[in-house]
Amino acid sequence: MSVLHNIFRHIVKGVSGKSILPPCPSTGKGCPQGGKGVIGASLFLLLTSCSDFSSYNSVVESSNPTADKTLWENISAKGELSDFAQILQAVGYDAVLNAPTTYTVWAPVNGTFNKDSIMALTQDAKTKKKVIEQFVYDHVAHYSHFESNPNDTVVYMLSKKLIRFSGKNTGSLAFDGKVINWATDAYNTPSSNGILYMLNGMVPFRPNAYENIFTDKSRYGIADSHFNAYVKRYERIELDEDASVKGEIVNGNQVYDDSVTVTTNSFVTGFAHLNAELNNEDSLYTVVIPTDEAWQKAYDKIKSYYNYITPIKYQNLGSTATDFAGKKGGTCPTTSTGKATILAASAGVDASNAATLSAAPADADKQDTKAYWTDSIAKRWIVRNTAFSENNGKYNAKLVSGAAFVEGDTLFSTSGNKLTGLDKLDKVTVLKQQLSNGHARVVSEFPFRASETYAPVIKTRIPGRVVSTSGYGTETVTLERRMFDDKFCKLEDDEINLEYVCATLPEGSNYAPEIDFYLPDVLSTTYDIYAVVVPPKVDGTGLPYTLRFDLHYTDAKNEPQTGRLDGKTLQTSIAKISKVEPFVNKTTKVDTLYLGQFTFPICYYGTGAAPNLKVMSTLSSFSMSNKTKYDAQIRIANIILKPKEE
Repeated sequence: MSVLHNIFRHIVKGVSGKSILPPCPSTGKGCPQGGKGVIGASLFLLLTSCSDFSSYNSVVESSNPTADKTLWENISAKGELSDFAQILQAVGYDAVLNAPTTYTVWAPVNGTFNKDSIMALTQDAKTKKKVIEQFVYDHVAHYSHFESNPNDTVVYMLSKKLIRFSGKNTGSLAFDGKVINWATDAYNTPSSNGILYMLNGMVPFRPNAYENIFTDKSRYGIADSHFNAYVKRYERIELDEDASVKGEIVNGNQVYDDSVTVTTNSFVTGFAHLNAELNNEDSLYTVVIPTDEAWQKAYDKIKSYYNYITPIKYQNLGSTATDFAGKKGGTCPTTSTGKATILAASAGVDASNAATLSAAPADADKQDTKAYWTDSIAKRWIVRNTAFSENNGKYNAKLVSGAAFVEGDTLFSTSGNKLTGLDKLDKVTVLKQQLSNGHARVVSEFPFRASETYAPVIKTRIPGRVVSTSGYGTETVTLERRMFDDKFCKLEDDEINLEYVCATLPEGSNYAPEIDFYLPDVLSTTYDIYAVVVPPKVDGTGLPYTLRFDLHYTDAKNEPQTGRLDGKTLQTSIAKISKVEPFVNKTTKVDTLYLGQFTFPICYYGTGAAPNLKVMSTLSSFSMSNKTKYDAQIRIANIILKPKEE
């Protein structure tokens, strides 16, 4: 499966322990320490230049601080910042804030965070790095950020997180919702290399939507979940030779002093999948993540819809087999049942050309092709509608506000699905998390309707074949909306005009046609089957039709079968078929006929095979006097299969 995907980067240490600093466009020099050129091996970074976040962080040339003390000198001189100062010294960041590079620091005052637990992490090199990246960097940003600048309301921190700087030019100045304390007679303490704010609380480190999948250690353990394992499978890490710093040649192999890797995740970013940049700090998403129990329950249910056999014997409507296309247009052998005739189950079945599934790839967990398809499709449907853009205010605003969903609400996923019935989403949400670029919801059950996700409604009006001894085919007719009112036909929201297909028979023809429709992507589940029938005239003066509907399908033993729908179920014995009365439509409106319910034994999705529905006019089996009461034509706007939801 080839998919388009966006590319993300993160920089990892090479053998020399050096790091790569991409040049800033404005200076041509490396970015300052802790800037956008440095990133942990576990984090993603978009392919951006150092100035990509200039809309958040900008240098105000006329407002450079004039105080003669450095940020570090001002921090260490304030007794209420002694805990913060101790941590800075423990990780070596006192030297950074004592250097000429310009920063803004939001320093949490004593008593607003657990200093001892953070200090304990500075004793080990690995956890010491975590303190820098997840504590220090969340309180420090490049450049000077003044409370008087009304545009500077979102700050890009050294942690690469976007944090809100609110209450500008008011008495409620805050950072990440924490109150900023007055320093003597001002909000800030100017320094020779930046600005210092004292903050009544620490900024908690928040992973972004992608990082959260791999780092969450809450009681639901997303980092060790089935969801995590599925997304992880799509990660690919490759060396970026052009961006890496080359070292010596050792035994004929190039060694790199510093290695830059390109990390991709085709499932997350691919247009055919989530189509979301979950690691982009400049975007906002809500991710709906199932617990392991919810995953397993959904998996067991969804896989029952994808019961494959291979290869599938099916009736090929384009077959040239002698038992299927005798005359021009394709007349077929039938079995006589008195008032009814039914096509032989074997008619048109070409076993040598039976549709099949593509083989399981060599690296698949399941090598049996049928099992592989069932497994992979079931898992994909669990995660396909898990990402929602919070920038989509038309549909997704309640994911941001946290307001309860009500009847009529709709969500729109990044994969392009509209989802309703959202009161269930609120009911099964067991945990809400704030992320650096949005939110996560952990759910105890798959929250979306089958018909809007893994078992969609099937609609078709594309003929696979028309049967006519006269050799006539079919045509598609468009009836403009201005020609009828809602009493005749109420269109769906996405429809402009009424379209239907009919047999191209001459006016007054005595031949009763048959139009056969493939039923695409049918799953191994139960459907309610409908036919939407269009009367001959919008004024209601035309004649009705008498129609029969025969279903051709393949059973679990891979044997072709045929039956007749009677308005309740499918009749398969000749004795019962002969007693099925024809359907008669209303002439005053576009009539939706309920044909009956049927459970398909096998899944056709992705195979190229399909069952079919034969729509037949029964006019030829009536006396000539009945031809003044019924129309010989067939006009079908849609054949509809709705999956039966529990």
